Formats: sequence, C-alpha cells, structure tokens
Amino acid sequence: MATIVAALIAGAISFVNLTLTKEQKTSEFRQAWIDALREDLATFFATIRAFSRAHQELQLFGKDNKDDAPLAITGEMVSNLRYQVAETKYRIQLRLNPKEKEHIELFRLMNVAMDTQQRVIERKAETNETLLAVEAAASYAPDVLKKEWDRVKKGEFPFRLVRNWIAPAIIIISIGLMTMFWFGMLNT
Repeated sequence: MATIVAALIAGAISFVNLTLTKEQKTSEFRQAWIDALREDLATFFATIRAFSRAHQELQLFGKDNKDDAPLAITGEMVSNLRYQVAETKYRIQLRLNPKEKEHIELFRLMNVAMDTQQRVIERKAETNETLLAVEAAASYAPDVLKKEWDRVKKGEFPFRLVRNWIAPAIIIISIGLMTMFWFGMLNT
C-alpha cells in the first residue's frame, strides 16, 4: 500500500512539475515576443517620424539646397527609411494576432500612419497629419503591450489550473492517503 501511495504522489508531483516547467517556458517566450514587438514598434514609429521630417525638409529646402537644410537628408536616406518602415511593419504584422481586437486596432492605426505618409508624398496631406497618426498609434501600443504583460504575469491557463486547482488537490489527496496509510499502520 505504501508503494502505491508513494507512486501516486511521485506521479502527481511529476505532472505538476512538467506543467509548471512548460508554462514557465511559454511565459519566457511570450516575454521575448513582447520585447521584440516593443522594439519593432519603436523602430516603426521613429522611422515614420524621421521619414516625415525628411520629406518636410525636402519640401522646405528643395532637394538641391543642402547648405540651408538643417538635417540634409539624402535621397538614399529617404529610400532606406521607407524600406525600414515597410520591413518593421511586416515584422509587427507577423507578430500580431489577427483575432485579437487590440492587435487589429493597433495594426489599423499603423496603416493609417503609413497611408497618411503616402498622402503627404502625393501632396494630398500635410506632414503634421502623419505625425498625429503616428502619435495615435504610438499612444495605443502600450495598451497592447500591457495586456500581453498581464497575460505573462497571470500565467497561461494550464499553469493557472495546476496552481489553483490541481496542485492543492494533489496535496490534499496526498495528505489524506498518507493519513489513511498512517492510521492503517497504527491499527495493525
């Protein structure tokens, strides 16, 4: 009887440890995902701002007047900024979950910023509109990151299930089995 009780307890503890270890790793991966998303969002917003300012400078000073231009952004730099915006947009898009409303809204706001930027290039909008669109997306992004961080702190569902229900149940059952075994040993 003692061997069976010990085996049950060892099996239960192994199950709990396996679940907790797996969920800890999932939380680590989620945290890395949050950090990478934060970095890409910062790059995306900063690059659109830089591109908008470069375009604004180009409009103010013309492409040939480098002496009066305070930033002297070259055409090659503008091309690199456009590429970086597109690249980070797609990295972000691949990280976002198309089924979560906060992710959908963040991506929509990012697209508004990019569309506004394109309209500025086509002279159908002002640079300030792009900057406002970038700020709107940047202001919304912390909500998405906070929600994901809360998910990491709370733990995945299997972790919460083990922590809140299974582990206490195993402890109670183990104590009950040991008590029954102990009283059974005393009565013999």
